[in-house]
Amino acid sequence: MKLLITGGAGRLGAGVIRLCASEGYLVRAFDLPNVAWGTVSGIENVEIFKGDITDPAQVAGACVGIDAVVHLAALLPPSSERNRDLTMRVNVEGTSNILKALRPARRAPLILASSITVYGVTSGDEPPVGEDHVKMGTDNYSESKIMAEGLAESSGSPYTILRIAPVSVADLLELPETIPYREDQRVEFIYLEDAAHAIISVLEKPETRGRIYNVAGGSSWQMTGAEYIGRFYAALGVDVDPHFSEKHTALDWYDTSRSRLLGYQRTNFNDFEAKLRKVAEELGLR
Repeated sequence: MKLLITGGAGRLGAGVIRLCASEGYLVRAFDLPNVAWGTVSGIENVEIFKGDITDPAQVAGACVGIDAVVHLAALLPPSSERNRDLTMRVNVEGTSNILKALRPARRAPLILASSITVYGVTSGDEPPVGEDHVKMGTDNYSESKIMAEGLAESSGSPYTILRIAPVSVADLLELPETIPYREDQRVEFIYLEDAAHAIISVLEKPETRGRIYNVAGGSSWQMTGAEYIGRFYAALGVDVDPHFSEKHTALDWYDTSRSRLLGYQRTNFNDFEAKLRKVAEELGLR
């Protein structure tokens, strides 16, 4: 099977590509010419296709000979909030370009990486938040993801939508000036490799076509914002003084019972802390 992975040079894209290549898939990685391609260049069975998701002709060229598309390309916060027009061109029109390029065949499935932010601010609701919760865009990014989902659902082509929680990586990350959630807010992240496994599993399960799934870390990842930041940097052995948002944001605990058939929740939070401690030791922080 030959896959097109858009946003292939991004953090999640590179993780999906490495996993796909190791599983024997042929991969065409699609991303902008000027991004950092070092994370995926030189990997066996990976072809690099440089282009712009907003250019229909380039997207059509990237889709030639493809058996399935993993659509990860998107403008993410905070960049998405600086330019609404660009966000809509990339996140919505880009999705439309992919679907139009797939239309002649109609057999190549689309796996659309959406976001749990489509549920809006759910702090007043009883957790966990399931896939049937009403959608409520709160910013450019979440609105664009709601629109992209709608395009997939009305396309007539096979699709699976994954509403992915914020992705955590085992690395030393600089804290933002303001952490985008309250310290007492319910938060749930997912380890990057687990998110990649969810995507691979969808490729291998035709019964997921036409379905929507929450993809999040699971019960061990469900905590408050303060606990997440505290445990993350404690594992690294780094003292931080976080400044949290004063407002609740579009992040919560999620019902992933529907998506468990994908078998992707392989890294509990204790495992993740162990990975962080290993990184700290390699960097001489512990």
